[in-house]
Amino acid sequence: MHYNSLIVILWGLIFAKCFTLEYFVQIYAVPINSALYVWSLSLSMASVATFVFLRLKATEGGFQNNLQRNLLIWTISGIAMVIVLAVAFLSPSINAYLIPSFLAVILGAAYVTHGVLGQNSIYIYSGIGWWVGCAFLFAQNTVESLLLFAFLILAISVSTKAMQIRRSNQALKQASCH
Repeated sequence: MHYNSLIVILWGLIFAKCFTLEYFVQIYAVPINSALYVWSLSLSMASVATFVFLRLKATEGGFQNNLQRNLLIWTISGIAMVIVLAVAFLSPSINAYLIPSFLAVILGAAYVTHGVLGQNSIYIYSGIGWWVGCAFLFAQNTVESLLLFAFLILAISVSTKAMQIRRSNQALKQASCH
C-alpha cells in the first residue's frame, strides 16, 4: 500500500548516509575514494534493489497507475540533477560545496510541481521547505553544506513520507474500528 513512500524513505536514508559519510571523509581527510566506496557502491546496490522491487510490483495495477502518475516529474528532476552533477564535476571553477544548493532548487521545484499537479499541499510545503533550505545551503557554501543537505533530506523528504504512512495507517485503524 505504501510502496512509493517506502522507496522514497529508503532512498532518502541512503542519500543522507552518503552525504554524511562524504562530510566525514572531507573533514577528517580519510584516504579513500569516496566516489567509489561511498557513492557508487551504495547507489548501485540501491538501484538494483529498487529495480527488482519495481519489477515484482509492476503486475499490481494500482501500484503501476500510482507510479506512472508522478514518474515524469521525478524523471525530469533526476535528469536535471545528473546534468548539474556532470557540469559541476567537469568544471573546476565551480565550488563542489554548492552542488547541494543546486540539488535543493531542483528538489523544491519537483515537490512543488508534484503538489500542484496532484493537488496535495504536503508536497507544496515540502518544496517550499527545500527552497528555504536552499537559501541556507547557498549561504553555507562549505563542507558543512554536505551535512546540512543530509539533514534536509531527513527533515523534509523522509519525515514527510513517514508522516504520510503514519496518518494513513491511523485512518485505516479508525475506519476499521467503526
